[in-house]
Amino acid sequence: MFLRVGVASDRGRVRLTNEDSYLVGPGVFAVCDGMGGALAGEVASQMACEALMSFDMSRADEEELRRAIAAANEAIVSRSLSEAQLAGMGTTLTVAVAREGEFLIGHVGDSRAYLLHDDQLLQLSADHSWVAEMLRRGEITEAEAAVHPHRSVITRALGTDTTVEPDLFVVPFVAGDRLLLCTDGLSGMVSADAIAAILRQPEDPQVLAEQLVEAALAAGGEDNVTVIVIDIEGGEGGSEGAGQAEERSAIASEEAGGRSSALSTGDAGKRARAVVGPAERGETRASTPATAPDRPLPAWQRLRGSFIAKGAKVEAQPRRRRGRLTKRRLLVLAAVVVVLAALLGGFVAFNSSVYYVGTYEGMVALYQGLPGEVLGVELSSVVEIGDVAYESLAPYLRERVDAHDLLSREEGRAFLRTLGTLK
Repeated sequence: MFLRVGVASDRGRVRLTNEDSYLVGPGVFAVCDGMGGALAGEVASQMACEALMSFDMSRADEEELRRAIAAANEAIVSRSLSEAQLAGMGTTLTVAVAREGEFLIGHVGDSRAYLLHDDQLLQLSADHSWVAEMLRRGEITEAEAAVHPHRSVITRALGTDTTVEPDLFVVPFVAGDRLLLCTDGLSGMVSADAIAAILRQPEDPQVLAEQLVEAALAAGGEDNVTVIVIDIEGGEGGSEGAGQAEERSAIASEEAGGRSSALSTGDAGKRARAVVGPAERGETRASTPATAPDRPLPAWQRLRGSFIAKGAKVEAQPRRRRGRLTKRRLLVLAAVVVVLAALLGGFVAFNSSVYYVGTYEGMVALYQGLPGEVLGVELSSVVEIGDVAYESLAPYLRERVDAHDLLSREEGRAFLRTLGTLK
């Protein structure tokens, strides 16, 4: 037997960037759906795929795969703690390792693995998500789960904790079976019946991969979507033996609007494992307008502009009766007071929404508000004290604490939870 592979990825119709990544290697296939602000999601997903590139196919057992996933998780956690702009990043991972007559599957998050066997589509992986947990406990129905507002909230991912527990299992296959790995940009937009109908077609896996992406886009394309379709075929397959894939490397297509698809590259493709993330595909650049939309001015600039505009208007008026001039001054003063009140309210709201990590009585702690004080009044207060002493930290972690970078509450708490393991 030998394997034939098709792969396609698209940023979707809503997202400006593609945070998915995939791996197509000699007998190793994976999809990852990144999460996190700015570029953090695509960094995490690509790191996960790159970590699997070093997976030892000669020892392709569950323990070896568990170690590879743990190493990927540790690398993502360490980098998110050492680079402020990547704080809180994480990724799902669904990986399939081809062995003689079976796939070894590793799974974390809500990307999925399906097997089409005897024209029946079987979902192999179980979603690690809040809604899936409620569905398994019988608290909601499948119909309610499909439209639940929190269906994208996952309970397990790489990079969000110092340890991760992947689901690992073995799935036997026979000639004629078809394996599908996909991110939730497909499974969240296209029903299982519709996916099965596409996979039942007697088409090349590359054609099917592209059709699945098109179906997700036609349904709204609310998320990035990535799919890998793997056909198990009988016969000698030339020089390819069981458990070896027809290698394909990814080619970016700017004309496709951020689309990336995999095309056979013959011998050249067989010499390399292909890891493709948004940065490599150029999707972020291709899908972003040449000129970014205008951003609103900072509050202090809007206030300064208000002063200039109103001052110029007053000075430009000819001097008239004293009563009229006084009235105009009162109107200007009232306008300034309104602007100042609005800015003060906005500042208070913003100050209560940001957090940073600092120290409290020698311990690393999470603060709410901005670091510093105004007129002797502290702008922040301690909301959580960690169990790690500042002096026990490695120098690079002390720098992270001393930087007082602004974070969300979740990112700050994640930092406190993982800090103790990286002293």
